[in-house]
Amino acid sequence: MPAKLSPSKGPAVAQSTRHTVSADPLCEECTLPSLDTLITPVERFYVRSHFAQTPELTASAWRLTIDGEVRTPLRLSLADLEALPSKEQIATLECAGNSRSYVTPPVEGLAFRHGAVSTAQWKGVSLAVVLAKAGPKDTAREVWFEGADHGREEEEGVAFDLKYERSLPTGKAMHPDTLLAYQMNGEPLTPLHGYPLRLITPGWYAMASVKWLTRIRVSAQRFDGFFQARRYVMIKEGVENRIDREPVTLLRVKSIITSPRHGEVIPPGVCTVQGAAWSGAGPVEKVAVSTDGGRHWRNAKLTGESYPDAWRRWEFRWQPPEPGHFIVMVKATDSAGNTQPKAMPWNFRGYANNSIHAIAVEVPPARPAP
Repeated sequence: MPAKLSPSKGPAVAQSTRHTVSADPLCEECTLPSLDTLITPVERFYVRSHFAQTPELTASAWRLTIDGEVRTPLRLSLADLEALPSKEQIATLECAGNSRSYVTPPVEGLAFRHGAVSTAQWKGVSLAVVLAKAGPKDTAREVWFEGADHGREEEEGVAFDLKYERSLPTGKAMHPDTLLAYQMNGEPLTPLHGYPLRLITPGWYAMASVKWLTRIRVSAQRFDGFFQARRYVMIKEGVENRIDREPVTLLRVKSIITSPRHGEVIPPGVCTVQGAAWSGAGPVEKVAVSTDGGRHWRNAKLTGESYPDAWRRWEFRWQPPEPGHFIVMVKATDSAGNTQPKAMPWNFRGYANNSIHAIAVEVPPARPAP
């Protein structure tokens, strides 16, 4: 169990901490300077909705159904789940469309910049514990998750009325860290973040962390719903074979600079460049920073504690050699040997963009002493 951590607000941030990308459906990303702590406070945590209406659920009326290829179908209340052995873990969630604005040529989808990522301390019950109570049959292949959010999507001129549904292979569903969460940063989930219950799928892009859960179905069949087969899949340039679409799953290794901000004028002297790095393939082992547009790289210092499913903080002390304009870049490497690319291979909806983050800063001449 991770240590009890307070979602510190960190240093005061003068500007707004969230930027509205879309009002309908509501999607808000974090400003990078606001992502300055290990734990992101709830009021700063990014928001990704798929439909206009946020479900309004009450604990008294809400129930979670577990059925399908199980020996004992279940219908559980929130109190039933809270009575089971609880688990807490710190996990980073990143929207699969994060950094989409920086893909070239331009791509389809909401224009997220780099702020659709946050980290929280989640509390709930391991999904494996609940599935064990239901007793999956030997025929189980996937576990399907249904949220209470619903609405309309359109593709190729056809309108679909549907709920948000996703699935996981049984191996990932039964991993002890896959969580049915009812708390976030020590408090009940808020409506925007999935109250009363959401799935947390550590190490995967956040489309797999289904909010407002109402049903879990264990299935012998592969799920091919709208948000599984038509969205969150890699569609490459050229003639397409739908069968070969690559699903978006594991978080790619990535890092961001949270301070200084892009375009900032920094005073002469030592500057601390800092940010966060993460990967779903393994712990971040190295973060390198360039202050000359990628010509030379030096290792940053990894700071704070390391958690298996959370981003790692880092910092780099830099003294600009003279006044001027500088391009500062960061790239991370994980324990599996994955390193961020300068540019990612293009896909139609710009999913999983983990290309190197770069900012420009200005260092003015030092003022003469009075």
